[in-house]
Amino acid sequence: MPRPTPLTVFIADDSAPVAEMLTELIHSPGRIEVVGIGETEGKTIESIRTLRPDVVVLDLQLKDGSGTNVIRAVRAHREFDSTRLMVTSNHASPQMRAGCLELGANDYFDKVKELGALSAKLSELADKKLGQRS
Repeated sequence: MPRPTPLTVFIADDSAPVAEMLTELIHSPGRIEVVGIGETEGKTIESIRTLRPDVVVLDLQLKDGSGTNVIRAVRAHREFDSTRLMVTSNHASPQMRAGCLELGANDYFDKVKELGALSAKLSELADKKLGQRS
């Protein structure tokens, strides 16, 4: 029987320090593996196509576009239906949250107050993928 593989995560954020902090927060050897980081809309969409991560942690503000455009691009292709899109933003208004979820994001986290919840959700997904009970 093949050994379960770690949960793969791609981080899309226009701030290198934030991307680094998120990588440190969520990386868990053997459980959660960060497979790439993108700071532009184009690189993020291309990386999702080639790397096929289980989860994309997606900032709404990217260097040459927006996270909402990434959500639209990913959700336009059925082959990425199982890719989880987790939006992180400093703009946590109820309208913004609702709009992203309506577009096809799976989750929405406030970067200031909800990083613990993001980490817990990724840990739960990793446990599921590895066949463990959390």
